[in-house]
Amino acid sequence: VVRLCQKVGCKSYSEFKVNFITEWQKREKAMLYVDASIPFKSTDGPHDVLKQLTELENIAVRQTHSLLNLDTYNRVVKMLNDADCIDVYGFGGNVKLFYDFAYKMGSIHKKVNINIDHQEQMLSAITKYTNHCAILVSYSGETKNTLKYAELLKKNGTPSISITSSENNSLTALTNEHLYIASLESKSYSITKIGAFTSNISIYTLANYLYAGVFLLNYNENYQHLLNDRIIFNDQ
Repeated sequence: VVRLCQKVGCKSYSEFKVNFITEWQKREKAMLYVDASIPFKSTDGPHDVLKQLTELENIAVRQTHSLLNLDTYNRVVKMLNDADCIDVYGFGGNVKLFYDFAYKMGSIHKKVNINIDHQEQMLSAITKYTNHCAILVSYSGETKNTLKYAELLKKNGTPSISITSSENNSLTALTNEHLYIASLESKSYSITKIGAFTSNISIYTLANYLYAGVFLLNYNENYQHLLNDRIIFNDQ
């Protein structure tokens, strides 16, 4: 119990109880009982929708932070920093969320390769590149194509990082390091989600954490890249 309390940022069980009750009272006072899969209904007004989505996103960010192990984070950041190129694998919208990460990393002269097409991802995973690392994103950790990429990358000895919503899944068994996103949405196929609000925010938050970590490793050099490139852009 104490270890669990420490994992969510509390020094003791007593501090956890105080924080838990305080947060519960805040949510009860604001009457915010947000279903992550269906966060608003037809009877809700615009003000209620905005308030509930804001609270839901705040919860997703806090949970993402609480799930992050600092030692793992440091190893992942070093892996990304040491690689000549970072390849991102996954399906649909999850991969597209990394375009902003690729842009930010590019601004400090770190190459990130993102392919949406399945065949292009297969070709990338099959090729035994020198000094690449891979990020594989799958909410369930059981996506068939993503597992195939992970198997090929492992066979080629490419260092890999999985991003999933749970610890025990097939993808984490195939990757070197594991990061976790907020798993607030229902996994049941009987429930049609309005949108993947929390998982998207969680993935985006993790991507920002990774960029910030890489930036911090060589802060002065990376900041100089930004300054030098701005001068070049302004001369155009």
